[in-house]
Amino acid sequence: MKRDCPLVIFGNFVNELMVTVPVPRHSAALVAVSPRKIWLTQPGDVLVIPTEMSQPLRTYACEMLGIDPGEVEVLAAPTDGLATLTEAVRKNGLVERLRELADERPGIRLQPFAQDRPALEMAAELGLAFEGYDSPTVPQSATEAAYRINTKPGFRSVAAELGIRTAEGRSCGTPDELAAAVREVVTAHGGAVVKPARGSNGYGVIFLGPQDLPELDSRLDAYLPTVAEQPPGWVVEERLDFARVVTVEMAVGEAGPYILHVGEMRTPNGAFSGQITPLVATTGAVQELQAAGMALGTYLHQAGYRGPFDIDGGITADDVLYATESNVRKTGATYLDLMVHRLLGDEHAERAVWLADSRVGGVERDFDAGLARVRGAGLAFEPGGTEGVVLTSDTLAFDGKWRYLVLAESHARAEEIEAGLAAALKLA
Repeated sequence: MKRDCPLVIFGNFVNELMVTVPVPRHSAALVAVSPRKIWLTQPGDVLVIPTEMSQPLRTYACEMLGIDPGEVEVLAAPTDGLATLTEAVRKNGLVERLRELADERPGIRLQPFAQDRPALEMAAELGLAFEGYDSPTVPQSATEAAYRINTKPGFRSVAAELGIRTAEGRSCGTPDELAAAVREVVTAHGGAVVKPARGSNGYGVIFLGPQDLPELDSRLDAYLPTVAEQPPGWVVEERLDFARVVTVEMAVGEAGPYILHVGEMRTPNGAFSGQITPLVATTGAVQELQAAGMALGTYLHQAGYRGPFDIDGGITADDVLYATESNVRKTGATYLDLMVHRLLGDEHAERAVWLADSRVGGVERDFDAGLARVRGAGLAFEPGGTEGVVLTSDTLAFDGKWRYLVLAESHARAEEIEAGLAAALKLA
């Protein structure tokens, strides 16, 4: 996928769209994984990330992509505390260096992870347009739509307007309203899910049932301090049992929205860890999910938004789809989609089966040593191939997890390769 201009790839994993106030238990893992954006780079790009990149990952990724590591400028902007990447760039004194690099690259544009207001400020400070926009600035209506839909109440409101099915639920603005809503939803439906108004990756989500009602006040008294950094606001929804947790990954271009892929997510303990695509079997519910993605994409297109988004949802045992949220930004699957197309080429990518995940291993926590094990087992993807394992990031020092992508030509083969990888790295 050759581009017609270089990019400042801006890894603002700490941003205003995912949580209102950054907190370590939400953002630390996102910061740790941010070097994965090396997989999106092409010669002439500038990559800005909030942490240092391991040299083994950089060498390996560039080898797989067929580029010289020196052809991509990498700027790390770490901070002692959590900060938006815009603030981190300023604190690290990198604004002038970034401006120099941009000036050396005619036509360069900014590609952020999330189109929040600090990213807009950085683009304005550098005199850069955003990738995907014909206009030199992002319309205010696009920013407002992104901020609104990245909240649970905002998504529910837009979904109702567009005829997208969501679970029965209530929005709450105070702790008293939260308690009343939990009692109402649990009594009516047998279970409730509490979600902060603005949150992602399972942050601040709890599940409550009839057994919690007698001591609900104390249960909520214990819960509220865990999200005390955020402004008040929650959604309480009916708890549904999903047979499958799915996502439709989308993008909005000048001509309108289009589908990237549909995948089935892996969500241990309610938090995204990976996914497999395409689905083993499509159903009417999956087609409804795609239609929902197109409807929301049309809404965003009319608001002036250009860029990636998704709709996540669950499918019940009787094949009914309930949309749960939308992430109007890049996601954990956006870069994977781009990686697959980059590594396989568009024609092979459209036919490929791929899965991705992150799991703790029982071998030495050393990227090169792990890569040697994968290669020694005959499992590694090599440039020009059609199947194998790609190690997507190096967070071993942070969480001991091996992060990987498996490429194959069938679901059975993908699972076979993953099983071999689990044996090679002793994955939990």
